[in-house]
Amino acid sequence: MVADKNKYVYWTKFQKDTSPLLRRFLIAASGLFAIAASLHLLPLFTGHGEVDYLFFAVDLSFSGILFLEYLLKNKVPLIIRVFSLICTTVFISVFSYARSGLLGSAEISLSFMIVSFYVFLPPIISLISSLIISLLPALFGGLIYFSIIRFPDSLGTRNNNPRDWMFNSISLILFSVLTGFLIQRLRSKLIKNIVYLKESRSKILNTQKKIDKLAFYDQLTHLPNRYLFDKLIQNRINSGISDSFLLLINLKGLKVINALHGIGFGDQILTLTGCVLKLSTDEMPGVIVASLGGDEFILWIENATKSIIENAIVKFDLNNNELLTPERLGHRLQYRVSGIQFPNDATRLDEMIRKLSIAMNVARESHLTKIVWFQSGMELKIEREQKLKNYLEKAVYSSNFKIAYQEKVDITSRETVGLEALARWSLPEFGEVSPEEFIPIITNSELIVPFGKCIFEKVISHIPRLLELYGKQIKISINISPIFFLYPNFNEYIIHYLTDHKIDPKHLIFEITEDVFLDEIETIQQIVSELRSKGISVSLDDFGKGYSSLHYMQKIQFDELKIDKSFLDDIACSDRNFLLLESICHLADSLGLKTIAEGIENEEQLLRLKQTTCHVVQGYLYSRPQILFD
Repeated sequence: MVADKNKYVYWTKFQKDTSPLLRRFLIAASGLFAIAASLHLLPLFTGHGEVDYLFFAVDLSFSGILFLEYLLKNKVPLIIRVFSLICTTVFISVFSYARSGLLGSAEISLSFMIVSFYVFLPPIISLISSLIISLLPALFGGLIYFSIIRFPDSLGTRNNNPRDWMFNSISLILFSVLTGFLIQRLRSKLIKNIVYLKESRSKILNTQKKIDKLAFYDQLTHLPNRYLFDKLIQNRINSGISDSFLLLINLKGLKVINALHGIGFGDQILTLTGCVLKLSTDEMPGVIVASLGGDEFILWIENATKSIIENAIVKFDLNNNELLTPERLGHRLQYRVSGIQFPNDATRLDEMIRKLSIAMNVARESHLTKIVWFQSGMELKIEREQKLKNYLEKAVYSSNFKIAYQEKVDITSRETVGLEALARWSLPEFGEVSPEEFIPIITNSELIVPFGKCIFEKVISHIPRLLELYGKQIKISINISPIFFLYPNFNEYIIHYLTDHKIDPKHLIFEITEDVFLDEIETIQQIVSELRSKGISVSLDDFGKGYSSLHYMQKIQFDELKIDKSFLDDIACSDRNFLLLESICHLADSLGLKTIAEGIENEEQLLRLKQTTCHVVQGYLYSRPQILFD
């Protein structure tokens, strides 16, 4: 059954390809009949013999019929074209036998017809048809045997011999069988080869589709990738579209999710997010969603306004979708969005994406889930930051920084008891650059360790002169970044450098902020203990600004507690803030810590502080940071 089915499939598929072949047969047969017709007119030009007008008319008519079928192509059904070819050949053969007997071309016509049967008809039908056609000479032999017809003696005596006609039929039957066997074998192989080629072509097309999918679609989310998105949007731009928007969506905290739950879980979130975005925009004409890989998706939106998009962003909450609920994910999903308008903000796609990335950098600094539209000032800020970064790399390694010192004053005696070292940097192109601007650039560009060493070594070089100016009892505070503080062999480097430059460690105070404790607290405890054992004091800086965990103060022995300026700004007018400040000072006293208040700018703040147990103040009320050397 399977073999028969395969043969049927082979034949069906092969039959679809016979139409072009039959058209070639038709044009060839039409040409041959036209040549035969012209040969019948040859006596007109040679003067020998008689013109056979009957054969001329028949041949020319069949030539015209076959040529007409050729011109009509598939408008004439295949079975009709085959049948017309058979009828034509049979008619010509019978007509030739009747006119010329065995001397005519009827046998050649029948042989052509037998071959045509095997080419255009199924095997069994073609064999039966060929055998029937082969009996045509035998039919004439029978008519001669019963004296129904008789040929003129001028055509030869063998035409009136029934045995010759029977031999002619037998030769055609043998020709039919042998030709059928050969053609069927060849056709079977040909059909199989055609089917194999078609199957191979189908496999190639499927492979090509897979390759195209790999090339043009993100394998995780099945959304268009960056390459296909660029092509689609470029086509939209080239078509003359206007007033469109490009949005970039960035998922927050995907690295944390991967670390907590595994990369597979993070991939699942990306897949679901892509699904939600696609479902949300499928019914919106003029919206194209794509994945940029990683944790970013990009949208092209037409026929909208900024206000419509802003409202949609506010209403669109991934966590409200049934696929991405916090209960299901075990994590609340948050995202950032930046946007740019075409062609107002940019006219080229690469320029739009570049500016969109700039707006995303600004969005990352925002804590609100709202869209951040690109503004020209953002680009200027990025350009400035890049220039500053390039200059900072040179400045760090050439120690091109200055140190300003701000006095710390005893709140009771008003004597200067310490100095805080603060880095200052200026450039001819930009002038004075604020630490609030260049310190984050240094931190993000991984220059913080060489920068920390640069500032530390400069301060150490100033200590002898500072002791001469302020007295031997003075202590100099240096801010140490968490990255530098946790740098391998930090303590060894500090002690070794102090020893080489003959500086007494008791003159130093290292101020560290609370974010350093995000790492292992046992490591911090060991570093602080070792520093204090060498005589270096350690101060907890910006207390209250960050995490303010009493756990740190319980585990680690500090020397000072430095209260952040945000606690002191409103103590003169806010009883609540004052009570909080007073509680912090009592807490520090109970732990044996010296309390330092920074950012004191007026006498009202100072009067309030004197009502607490605060020991030292620092701020513009007493002194501004001053560059004493360099």
